[in-house]
Parts: sequence; structure tokens; C-alpha cells
Amino acid sequence: MKIKCILIDDEPFALNLLEDDLLNFTQIEILQKFNSPIEVVDYLKKHPVDLIFLDIQMPGQLGTQFIRELQDPPLVIFTTAYHQYAVEGFELNAVDYLLKPISKERLTTAIRKVEDIVARQTKHFNEKDHIVIHVEYKKTKIFLNEINYIEGLKDYVKIYLVDRQVPLLTRSNLRGMEKLLPANDFVRIHNSFIVNKTRIEHCTLTKLTLREVALPVGKKYVKNIEQLHTKITSNKDNMI
Repeated sequence: MKIKCILIDDEPFALNLLEDDLLNFTQIEILQKFNSPIEVVDYLKKHPVDLIFLDIQMPGQLGTQFIRELQDPPLVIFTTAYHQYAVEGFELNAVDYLLKPISKERLTTAIRKVEDIVARQTKHFNEKDHIVIHVEYKKTKIFLNEINYIEGLKDYVKIYLVDRQVPLLTRSNLRGMEKLLPANDFVRIHNSFIVNKTRIEHCTLTKLTLREVALPVGKKYVKNIEQLHTKITSNKDNMI
């Protein structure tokens, strides 16, 4: 599985150098580069990111402060020329703290740490059968097989359950929900929708049909369902 990451550094040379080094790691997928953390907040709301490579001393906002203000931050590796932020960095649960210039050996060690964390998370997601969310100020346990689909509404999401007309409403966003749900069972198909794969009755590259509801597929999410579309189409052909 690819580890999706973004790079943040106000120095273009350092940013490009890190990108070049990361291209040697096939397990890393670089989604985007940024020169300031201020540009990143909206991006994170719309795109699932596993890892941030983050400089600390930048104009406008320190990298450490940026992480403190994120509601649900991804994994973080700090990349900086200043050793005095190391303690604060690890207080923020950073995976690693890399001093510039970054050696390939240290970068390799940091990425292996990320791989171990992602592997443990994936194993946990595959084994669990429920999530716990807040509904009307109370913790509510929801079994994954009861979820039909999830709709994002800015700072809230609606969770549509099988055999229940009224959806559950909880304060979150789709990016946060993606982190709770196992990727083997759920797929993001639109800026506004995540669906339970087992509930899909019909699938094209523009629309998914669940029981009594049809949902659009966003253009940037077509790749998420291409394999699913092929599998469903193949299964139907075998039934003829």
C-alpha cells in the first residue's frame, strides 16, 4: 500500500531536494508540495494524507504550531535545520525529527517507522467490526456492516444505516471518517460520499447504486472504484 504524503517547506531548494530523495522509495506517493502550512488546511479537508514532511521555522507559522492546531493530524516527520525544537516535536508525537542536511540513512529509518505504524493501523482496521462516534453528545457504537453510506456536510457527517430511515449526525468530516473506516470495506467516491463496498448493487465509473439510492462518482475518485467496477462487471458476466 502506498503511503500518501505531502511536503511543506518555505525553501524551494530544500523542498525539491527532499522530493528527489523520496522518489527513491517506491512505497511513498508524493501528493503535493507546499511553501507554507497556511495553504495546507483546506487541502487536508479534501484529500486523505497519511504523512506530512514538515519544516519548522517558516514565515507566518511555525510547523509545530500548525500541527497543534490541526484537529486530526496525519503522521508527521519534522525536517529542520534547528535541533532546539526536537523535544517539542516528539511531544507532538512526531514519527521522527530529521536534521538538515538529511542523510539517506536517516530518511530510510524514518520511513521504516512510518511503514510499521501504518501496518499496525491497517491490521487493527481489518480486525475491528465497529466504530464509536458522538451522537447527540453521547458515545454511540456502530457496527461496520450496518453502515450503508456516509455523507459529508462541511463540519458534520450523516451516517446512513441499513434499515434505518433517519441518518445519524456527528460532528466530523469525511477525512476524519476515512481514518476510522477500514479501506478494505469502504471507499471514497466523491467529495461528499463514502460507501460500504458490500452494499453496492450496481457500479459504473460515474454512478454507484446502493439499495434505493444512487450516488455520483467524482472525477478525482474514479481511480478508487475502477478495480471495484471491473470486479462487479466480471461477477455479473459470470452469472449469465
